[in-house]
Amino acid sequence: MPTYLLHGFRWPRPLIRIHIILQNLDDAAAEWLMAPATASTLHANFSSLYPDLMPALPSLRFIEQYDPSDDTTKSQPYAYVCDQVHEVSLGVDVDEVRGKGVANEAWGALVELRDKIAPGEKVAWFVVVNGDVERWAPPTVGLLEGSAGGSAGSGGSHRSPGSGSGSSVIREEIEPKRQSKGFKKWFGRREVRKSKSMKDLTIEPAVRTHPDNPPPLPLNSTM
Repeated sequence: MPTYLLHGFRWPRPLIRIHIILQNLDDAAAEWLMAPATASTLHANFSSLYPDLMPALPSLRFIEQYDPSDDTTKSQPYAYVCDQVHEVSLGVDVDEVRGKGVANEAWGALVELRDKIAPGEKVAWFVVVNGDVERWAPPTVGLLEGSAGGSAGSGGSHRSPGSGSGSSVIREEIEPKRQSKGFKKWFGRREVRKSKSMKDLTIEPAVRTHPDNPPPLPLNSTM
């Protein structure tokens, strides 16, 4: 259960979701920023959006607080965006860590980043406890699309949670309809053939009674 002493600001979860949606970050999970793919995606996104700030924040990290015994909370109300993170194993001298201070350039860049993504939040030192750093992260849009494409192309059996279920349900609904339609069509043809053959049977004797040439007309008898 890692405990962190960190310097940064809180990023409210609703603002995280909005940022990920507006930036089309399909590989980012808004509910767990410590996932490696999410952290990498956000770093790349920040570097693209704020090229003047990120060089001053080479150690920028995203930290989550988490209590594994809490089964009622889906996600915490915020994550932490930090320029300094110290993991506390047994104990730490807080004054010593804080006494090292933060470089002016890093401080200014962090404050400006705060103003852009979490305006109004306080830049300060926080103690954060995370009960499970390797917590399962929800599948991202990019992961689901990639898994669906891979399974369709290779025919493999590996699927992400929930992927492929919709298409299988649709197939199950369509195939019986096609089958019933096929049976109706097949039986329909049989009925047509049957009715046609019966008609032929009824007409055929009548046709046989008529010779090819009509009989000669009777001659008028003379009185």
